[in-house]
Amino acid sequence: MKTPDLVIAAVLLLAAAAPARAQTPPEGLVWMALNEINAESFDRDDPTNRPPLVTRVPDGMLRPVDVSPDGRTDWLVDFGAAGLSSFCGTGGCTQVLYVSGGDTGFIRAFDARTLAFDVVERDGETRIEARVHHLNCRPDQAECWFAWTWDAALDRLVERPAADGLTRLEGGGFEPVDRLRADTPDDLPEELSAAWFGGRLTCRDYSDDGFTTLRPEFRSVPDIDGDGRRDWIEIPPVCAEQNAGVDQFSLWVTAGDEALEEVYHSEFERYPSIDIGATPATVLENPACGHGPPCPDTRLRWDGGAQRFVLGGR
Repeated sequence: MKTPDLVIAAVLLLAAAAPARAQTPPEGLVWMALNEINAESFDRDDPTNRPPLVTRVPDGMLRPVDVSPDGRTDWLVDFGAAGLSSFCGTGGCTQVLYVSGGDTGFIRAFDARTLAFDVVERDGETRIEARVHHLNCRPDQAECWFAWTWDAALDRLVERPAADGLTRLEGGGFEPVDRLRADTPDDLPEELSAAWFGGRLTCRDYSDDGFTTLRPEFRSVPDIDGDGRRDWIEIPPVCAEQNAGVDQFSLWVTAGDEALEEVYHSEFERYPSIDIGATPATVLENPACGHGPPCPDTRLRWDGGAQRFVLGGR
């Protein structure tokens, strides 16, 4: 629920009256940060049920960073500095990175909870390195790190080896901006949008309606078929009351005419990983190994003649 317009206007006037600094955050980010903090306690039924109005962004919440090599300042919004527990959890605190560019002046490049977040120079490029909840990595990893660098042509962060040197992305990796789990498929290519609508699954639950509707999840991944273009993993929905063992995945690649084609559909009880240690990236398929013996790491091989992925290969 949003803070009333009069409150927002008062906050902006107070923020504008603050003394200018060498790295003054954009007015829109100041508004957003203050709105997020004040709206967190908003109660329409009881307008007196709130703490004092916050009119100054907490120190350290808006930080200038340099991610894209365009000479303009990028900005990190560190919600851990807001001092509110609602912005943090077992996976850390929310970090939102805005990179200069795009029609609005900034592109939301990262928006997720992290246990650690760094902007570093590594291997001759600027990288984002984030430690996230361990469920996003293999069970035997003590810490779960992912890394990216900014791709100005794609207007997005692209994957790099993690801070610990590991190159394997479980499930296809960690999405820096989780746009594709939303209720609409607006950010998906046409073919994936059709699969999103067609992949609807209705599951029983304990809500008032007695059911919930799930959709497939899609993850953009580095090039896996060798044509230099990014590809996709599709994870179909699974009802919670079903036992483990129905999980599977599909691979989609860009065809010559720019259309996407589904080029692999796994059997049940199979999970994907992408290894970016080589170009193109390698696709690995595994059963649910959990904390048991090491997974066999079955590699999928691109068959250029058939224009499909097949099991096995070197």
